[in-house]
Amino acid sequence: MNASNAPNHRAPGEAGPASRGRLVRDRSAVERFGLKSAEMYRVAYVVGGAESRRVSRSLAVFEGVSERRRWDGESALCLDFVLPHGRTLSLLSTQLVDVRPAGLNERGQWVLLAQDQERRVRRSRRRTRSAGTS
Repeated sequence: MNASNAPNHRAPGEAGPASRGRLVRDRSAVERFGLKSAEMYRVAYVVGGAESRRVSRSLAVFEGVSERRRWDGESALCLDFVLPHGRTLSLLSTQLVDVRPAGLNERGQWVLLAQDQERRVRRSRRRTRSAGTS
């Protein structure tokens, strides 16, 4: 057997080092943003090619993590979301820019939920003071 062919043979179900790295990275994206299944979020993500790259934002329900096949035949883990009208949105963790929880207010409108109300109040007070002294 040729030594260069030896690493290509793995037992069925055995993951290679590259797929283990992706799994850890994708799992941390769920933990980093605190994503919970069936919760509504405002998701900011990168779309488009290298020349026309832009950030889009959508309200979507997090459905979980799934494995998809890339163009080169390798598999990648995707974060799956469902938009309000039922269209699905699958994103790589590298596409995520920001994820914030959203909820319904008393008028039935979707709004961002304040995670750190104290920090935001402190920031606004500083801005008010500095604007008044100028």
